[in-house]
Amino acid sequence: MSAARLAAWAGSLAAGAVAVGVACSFVGVAELTWQVWLSRAVRLLAAGAVGAGLAAGGTALQGLLRNPLAEPYILGVSSGAGVGVLAGLALTGWYALPVWATTPVLAFVGALATCAAVYAIAQRRGRLDPYSLILSGVIVNTFNGAIMLTIYLYVDRYRIADFAYWAMGQLPDSTDRMLLTICGACVAAGWSALLLQSAAFNVLGLGDEVASASGVSVARLRLVTFGAVGLMTAAAVALAGPVGFLGLIVPHLCRMVLGPDHRLGVVASGLVGAMLLMGAETLCRTVGPYVGVSRIPVGVLTALVGGPLFIYLLRRRFREVAP
Repeated sequence: MSAARLAAWAGSLAAGAVAVGVACSFVGVAELTWQVWLSRAVRLLAAGAVGAGLAAGGTALQGLLRNPLAEPYILGVSSGAGVGVLAGLALTGWYALPVWATTPVLAFVGALATCAAVYAIAQRRGRLDPYSLILSGVIVNTFNGAIMLTIYLYVDRYRIADFAYWAMGQLPDSTDRMLLTICGACVAAGWSALLLQSAAFNVLGLGDEVASASGVSVARLRLVTFGAVGLMTAAAVALAGPVGFLGLIVPHLCRMVLGPDHRLGVVASGLVGAMLLMGAETLCRTVGPYVGVSRIPVGVLTALVGGPLFIYLLRRRFREVAP
C-alpha cells in the first residue's frame, strides 16, 4: 500500500472519529447545558483514548505473536494494570496523594510485570506457543484477580462501591483532567512506537527466521511492543477499568475490511477502537436510565459482545489445526 493511500485512510478515519465524538456529545437523556456538554466531551475524550489504546495494542500483539486470539485483556495485561490501579487508588485514600501521581505509574508497573510473566510462562527456547500463551493469560488473570480481591480487604468499606464500578469497566462521571492528560499522552506515545514498528510486523508474519534474515531484530521488536502495549493498557485501565475484548474485536474488523497490512492496521484499529468505544459509552449512558441504572458500565457491553466472538474465533482456530 502506497504512502498516499495510507495517509488518505488515516485522514478519513481520523475525521470519522472526530465526527463520532462530536455527534455523541449531543446525545443523552439529560438536558443539554454547557456543563453537561463539557462533562460529556471530557468523558468521550477518555473513551476515545481507552478505545484507541486497547485496539491498537490488540493489533500489535496479534501481529507480534501471530495469534489472532491475543489481546491485552485475554493475556492478563489489563488485570496486571488493574492491580496497579487499585494499589494507586488505595494509596490516594490512605495518604491523600493525587490520583494522577500514583495510578498511571503503578498501572504501568503492573502491566509490564504481567507481560513479563506471561512471556516467561509461554515461551520455550525463545518460541511462543499460541495455546500456551492463552493458558498463561488465564493463569495470570486468575492470580491478578486474587491480588485485587486482597486489596479490597484493606480499602475503606465506604469506597468499595467505587472500586466495584471501576472493576466493571466504567468511565467515571467526572474524569480528573490531569489524569486524562497523562493517560492520553501515554496512549499517544505507545501508539507512535507501534506505528514505527508496523512494517516489521508485516515481515514477522513470514516467521522469525525470515524476519531476522531481513534485518528485523525480533528480540528488540518484542521488547518495544510489550513496552508500548503495557503503557497503553495501563493508561486505558487507569481511565476506565478493565474493558475487555475491544482489542480482540477491532483488529479482526479492520483486517476484514482493510486487509492484513499492519502499517494501516495499527492506525486504523486505534481510530476505529476510539469510535466504537465512544459510541458504546453513549449507548450505555443513554440506555442506562431505561433499565434502572444511571449508566451501564461500558465494560459490561464489550464483554457481552466480545465473549461470544472469542468463543467463535477459538473454535475456528481449533478447526484450522485439527488433523
